[in-house]
Amino acid sequence: MTGEGTFSGVYYDGASARAHEADVSLTSEGVAFEAADGAHLWPFHRIDAEPAPNGGLRLSSKTAPGATLVLGADGAAALRRAAPDLFDGTRARRRFVALVAALVVAAAGFGGLFFFGVPAASGPLAKATDPKLEIQIGDNLDGQIGLILRSCKASEADALIEQRLNDMAGRADVGFPIRYEFIRPRMPNALALPGGRVKATRGLIDALGDDQEAFFAVMAHELGHVKERHGMQTIYRNAGLSTLLEIVTGGSGVAQQAILIGGQLNQLRYSRVQEEDADAVAFEIMEATGLDPAALARAFEAIADIEPEEESDEDNDGDAGDERLTDWLSTHPNTKDRIRAARDRARPDAEGFPYLDADEWAIVKSACDPKATDEPSDG
Repeated sequence: MTGEGTFSGVYYDGASARAHEADVSLTSEGVAFEAADGAHLWPFHRIDAEPAPNGGLRLSSKTAPGATLVLGADGAAALRRAAPDLFDGTRARRRFVALVAALVVAAAGFGGLFFFGVPAASGPLAKATDPKLEIQIGDNLDGQIGLILRSCKASEADALIEQRLNDMAGRADVGFPIRYEFIRPRMPNALALPGGRVKATRGLIDALGDDQEAFFAVMAHELGHVKERHGMQTIYRNAGLSTLLEIVTGGSGVAQQAILIGGQLNQLRYSRVQEEDADAVAFEIMEATGLDPAALARAFEAIADIEPEEESDEDNDGDAGDERLTDWLSTHPNTKDRIRAARDRARPDAEGFPYLDADEWAIVKSACDPKATDEPSDG
C-alpha cells in the first residue's frame, strides 16, 4: 500500500453496460480494486489515464481491454502523487517515439515493395498484360508525350516505313501491329512505346543518309523493345513509384502531377539490360528479314559521330528544347561493345531486305522538311 487509503470508484468491465462500485487502493505496483467480479490489479506502466468530470480520472489498462475504472477527485489526486509519470508527458513521448518507429518500419516495407518488389515483378507483369490493354496504354502515353516530341506530320513517309516494319514484325512474330511516325527532334534517335508504336527522329535520317539498311537495323532494335514488352515493364516500375507517392501524399493526386512529365517521359528510357536484350532480339529479327547485323554497327557509329554541342540554336529550327530532351532520352550504353557485338554477327551473304526504291526513300528523307509536308515552318 502507498498509505493513501481506500477510495471509491466505478468499474465498467467492458463486457456489459453495467457499472460496478469498486473499492480502490494504491499499491507499490499499481491500482488495486475490488469489484463484483473479483479483485483486480492494474500495473502503473500498463495504465492510460484521461480526465473525467469533476476532477476525476478515467483509467484503462492494457491488461483488461475494454474495461474502465473511473476515480473521483480524491482518488485522482492520490494517483497523481503515487504515479506522476502517468501525467508528466514521459509516457506520451515514449508512445510517440514508438509510433514514429513503427511508421518508419512500415515506410521501409512499402519502399521495399514498390522500389524493389514491383521492379522485380515488372517483367512477368508485362508479359501477363492483355495486348489490347498495352496498345491502349501506348496510345494514351503517345498523346501525352506528343505535346513535347512533336510529329513531322509526314503521312506518306510514315506509311512507307510502317508497311516495312509490319512486314518485319510479321516475319519475326513481334506480337503487335506496328504504327510508325517521324518526329521533329534533330538528335539522332528512335524509340518504342508500349503496344507497338515506333518513332524515329529526323536527326536519325540525317545521320544515316542513304544507308537504308542501317535505318532498318535501328528499327529492328526498336521492334526488339516491342517484342520484349520493355515499355510495359517500365510502366509497371513507374506505377510502383506513383503508388508510393500517392500513399505519402494521402491520395491527393499531387503525386500524379509530379510524375506526369518525369515519369511518363521516362517510359522512353530503357535500362542497360533492356537495351542489350533489344539488341539480341534485333539480331533475330534481322536474320528473319534478310538484314545484315553489321548494319546496326554502322548505325551506332553514325549516331556516335554526332556532336550535339556543336549545333547552334539557329540550326535547331526552334527545337532547342526538343534537342536537349532527346539527348537526355538517348540510351545507348556501352556503344563500343554493342558495335563489336553487331560486327561479330555480320552476315555479308544476308539475303537482303525489301528496301524502298529511290523515289520512296527520297520521300522518307524529306519527311520532316516543312517544304515537303503540310507542317508549318518554324521560321
